[in-house]
Amino acid sequence: MVELYPTAAAEKALPLKIGDVSVSEVATSLFLVAPFNGKSAQAVAVLNTQMGLEWPAVHELKRTGGAYALWFDHAHVALMGLEPSTKLTRYAAVTDVSDGWCIVDVSGPSVRDVLARLTPLDLRPKSFKTGMTQRSMIMHMQASITCLGKFRFRMMVFRSMAQTLVHELTTAMESVAARAQKV
Repeated sequence: MVELYPTAAAEKALPLKIGDVSVSEVATSLFLVAPFNGKSAQAVAVLNTQMGLEWPAVHELKRTGGAYALWFDHAHVALMGLEPSTKLTRYAAVTDVSDGWCIVDVSGPSVRDVLARLTPLDLRPKSFKTGMTQRSMIMHMQASITCLGKFRFRMMVFRSMAQTLVHELTTAMESVAARAQKV
């Protein structure tokens, strides 16, 4: 019998630090939650009372400690860092997609300059504030981009794109660091 061992999506390419920006892979659970027709209010109530998280509005992140609930698309909310209550499955489809995504945190004083080279989103602090999340592109990859703090973003791409994400981030980080003469 073959034994399978979990591996990080980015393998040994992370952590990475170039200039004043660093990238680290986040090892966390990831569940997508889609309320059944007519059951949204019940799903929201379970998330709030049973799990201690608010249901996020469009483009919003809610967090309590190490648990996150973020808007994912028109039909889904993504839950990270916690095991969903079994009661939630009465009112919503709950799918564990932890092994299908590469999740990284990108942080540092020049993080917005780095990400500006990779996505068409307006990441200026007045437009993309802490607690906001968007679905967009990172170069040619579908992604979820969330602002966790003034100098910290969480990005998610499909696991199959992990090495491409690391390559694109490395190129952008080198370019920003070179402009600042920090390489």
